Amino acid sequence: MRDEKTPPAAPLAAVATRPAVVAAGRYDVGIIATLQEMCFDQPWGRDFVARMFAVQGGYSLLLKATTQAGRTPIGFAMCQIVVDEAELLTLGVLPQFRGRGLGRLLVLDCLDRAQDRGVRSMFLEVSERNRPAQRLYQSAGFSIIGRRPKYYREIDGGLTDALNMRCDLQR
Repeated sequence: MRDEKTPPAAPLAAVATRPAVVAAGRYDVGIIATLQEMCFDQPWGRDFVARMFAVQGGYSLLLKATTQAGRTPIGFAMCQIVVDEAELLTLGVLPQFRGRGLGRLLVLDCLDRAQDRGVRSMFLEVSERNRPAQRLYQSAGFSIIGRRPKYYREIDGGLTDALNMRCDLQR
């Protein structure tokens, strides 16, 4: 029986083994929506996450840690493939688990799965204010290829640019 509706805020010390990346399915909509709420100031919401699972060429991943309480979801990613290009739509790791290479583990798994499906390039957008995410993506091979002015609306109502990034995948 699954008991993963609300991811607990487990301390890192409780993690017994290195977290594993696993494929997510439609039954994980609630988990991903909850993780998004815990990771972002402006989450997509459950309905939008559910619609993303219906998108052709989409795939989603969960990052799960084995703790004393069992397998606990601590991160997620959602991607979409169109022909030989992919987009990393959203990725998050719970705040208490950040800075430990787990986001990079998720990004690299997204890239590996895309490459296995014949993808040549993966794209993403990230806020110019989100420096930790920019460093994460650059460490995984992404580079900035453009900018969308005033793309994101911040909590305070201000607008900030999105940076367009691409990672070329080669066999």
